[in-house]
Amino acid sequence: MSFQIRSYIRVYLWAVAISLVAFFAYNILQDVFGGEQARIRKFIMTGKARIEKKNILGLSDMVSYNYKDKYGNDRSTLVYGAKNFVSYYKDVFINIESVGIKLNEAETEADVEVIALIIGRTGQGASETIMQGLEGEKDKFRLKLIKEEDGWKLLDLEFLQPVNVMGETIGAVPVPYRDCFGDWPSS
Repeated sequence: MSFQIRSYIRVYLWAVAISLVAFFAYNILQDVFGGEQARIRKFIMTGKARIEKKNILGLSDMVSYNYKDKYGNDRSTLVYGAKNFVSYYKDVFINIESVGIKLNEAETEADVEVIALIIGRTGQGASETIMQGLEGEKDKFRLKLIKEEDGWKLLDLEFLQPVNVMGETIGAVPVPYRDCFGDWPSS
């Protein structure tokens, strides 16, 4: 009886080991042979993780020095806005529901449409219960990416529907982020 149990355990462990090897091999092959669309998806998921971990330095590395959007922001105001966003919320959770990628022929520029559910828990006296202090909504963004020497970078960000962030509405009317944050340092 115990011999039979050991053989089942051995078969189970081999199945788990083979599954893990196959999973890691698949991911490595996707990175190597998946093409630019796979690299862009990885870029999006990296950005999501950096926002959730509040890694502003890592986020700033993902933004092109040529960043300019229709709201009047450049790279520094976008990074400052991201810093204020992650500081405002105690926790941030992002669920990316869809990513649509359109590459130009040379595969050096991409228009990416992202639909994501973004939920933030405010840290201002919110209780520790699950539902209190939560803000969130499903948002739709258009990202313009450019391929630079060190990989894909964000060149432009557009809100395709009004977004409520930190008690302000962004995206309905072009308004620079600095106007939404109020405490923008004067230069």
